This record gives sequence, structure tokens and C-alpha cells, in this order.
Amino acid sequence: MSSATRTTDHQAIVEWVEARGGKPAHVLGTGRNKDDPGLLRIDYPGFSGEGRLEAIDWDTWLDGFEANQLAFLYQDDPDSRFSKLVRRRPEDSSANDAPHRRGQRRKGRSSRVDLNSASEEELDALWGVGPATARKIVEFRQREGRIASPDDLNRIEGIDSATVENLKRQTATA
Repeated sequence: MSSATRTTDHQAIVEWVEARGGKPAHVLGTGRNKDDPGLLRIDYPGFSGEGRLEAIDWDTWLDGFEANQLAFLYQDDPDSRFSKLVRRRPEDSSANDAPHRRGQRRKGRSSRVDLNSASEEELDALWGVGPATARKIVEFRQREGRIASPDDLNRIEGIDSATVENLKRQTATA
């Protein structure tokens, strides 16, 4: 049996899954709200997930992967479909090393994004933030005024504490 490899590299995950015919999915009925995909899975045609899994796009799956601080465990054998989502460990790659979107890497920034002036597009470009979260942040800012701290984002429905912690590393509130 092959040994397992861990990764948080989005591109590596997407390429590995798609090379084996898999698609991103979630378990129906497990999300807390419409923006939470719930339990993430990889669906392979002809396997037992039929009727319990629903296909989702890669951006939604990867946002859930980051929000839940997961790592992808897999066998690097071309015939193996063994994979498992596991809790991320400190030695797994950092936020700056992991790609954000399919086929893209978050470019290293020397400065942080300002939560009070960033556009939806700038927020969406942050690691672990998708279009829905970016839109919620901008709407919150328009409704509530200045964001004093990333902790203020805990008041937005659908943004969990893991996402807020991630944003603390990438943003400022000048």
C-alpha cells in the first residue's frame, strides 16, 4: 500500500481529484445556512454518495476547506482514489503558501488589505474569502459604518470565527 501525503495546496487538490474523475461535493443538509456548504466530500461517479451528495463548485468547496482549516490526505498513486479530509496541523503550509482559487496563487502582499476601503474584488482575492463573503463584508460596512477590528466581522451571519482569524492575518483597519 502507498503512503499518504498531506496538502493544503488548492491546485494540487483540484488536479489530483479531477485526474481521477472526482468532483467537489457536500453532504446534503449539513450546512448551517445557505453560505455554509457543511460537510465537504469528493464525489466519484459510481460510488456510494448518490442521493446524499450534491455537487458544488470548486470555489465554494475550497472556501469551506479553508474555513474549516482542513488538509487533504491522499495517495499519490495514479490508480488510487484514496483521499480524506483531516484537521490541519501547524506544520501544514501557511496561508501565504496556499492557492486561493483554482489555477491561481495568492500573490504575496507586503501590505494588508484595508477592510474599510477594499472593494468586493479585493476582498475576494484574499485567501479563503469567496465572492459571497466579500459581498457580506462590503454590505456590513455600508450598513454599520467603519470596521474597527476584524473581530467586528463575527457579527455577520455566515462568517465563522475561522474566517475571521484568517482575515486578521491579511487585513488592516486603518
